[in-house]
Order: sequence, then structure tokens, then C-alpha cells
Amino acid sequence: MVLSVSTVAVVAVVSLGFSWNDRADDICREEAPPMATGYSATWEWAEFAYVCDYREPGKQPRRVGIIDAFHGDGSRRHRPNR
Repeated sequence: MVLSVSTVAVVAVVSLGFSWNDRADDICREEAPPMATGYSATWEWAEFAYVCDYREPGKQPRRVGIIDAFHGDGSRRHRPNR
């Protein structure tokens, strides 16, 4: 019983990780500045999120946390004002 529950939990976490990575990549691509020559989405443990780094001078990296990734288009409403 405990083994099956543990297996289900591990599968759920792995699935969430893959989905989060794919969604972060989509967000990075969709919000890339027009003049950017590319981007990278890398996991940052300090941020506990994926960070989009655009190849454009002056463009700040963008953090894609789990709320941003899975809340959909309305996630902008929940970001703190900066």
C-alpha cells in the first residue's frame, strides 16, 4: 500500500516537472521581445522557478514560477507590482 502511494506521488511530481518545463518554455517564447535573437529557459534553485534569459541588451530575465506557468492568461493579475 505505502509503496503504491509513493509510486503515484513520484509519478505525479515527475509529470508536474515536465509540464512546468514545457509551459515555461512556451511562456519564454511567447513573451520574447521582437528584437531578441533567442532565449533560454533554465531552472534556478534560488528562485525555485524557471528563468527566461533573452538575448537582447537591457532585457531583464523573467521568472516563471508554478503559478505563472499553470494559472493561464490571468496569472498577470497575481504578480506583485514591481
